[in-house]
Amino acid sequence: MRLKREAVEALMADKPAGTTLEEALEVFEVFASGTLADEVYVLDDVSGKRIAIAPAALRAKYRKE
Repeated sequence: MRLKREAVEALMADKPAGTTLEEALEVFEVFASGTLADEVYVLDDVSGKRIAIAPAALRAKYRKE
C-alpha cells in the first residue's frame, strides 16, 4: 500500500502528541529511505511482520524515543 506523505502528516496531526509512526501506521517498524520523498510504503508481510518504508526526513520527525 502506498500513502502520500501529506496523508501521513494529516494522520499524525490527528494523533496525540508523542505518537510514533509505528503506532499510527500500525506497523512493527518504520524504515527510513533516502530516496523516497513523497510516499510511504506499507508492506503487509515481511518475515511475518507488517513494516513501512518512509522518507528519511519524515521518519526522523516522528522517530521513537
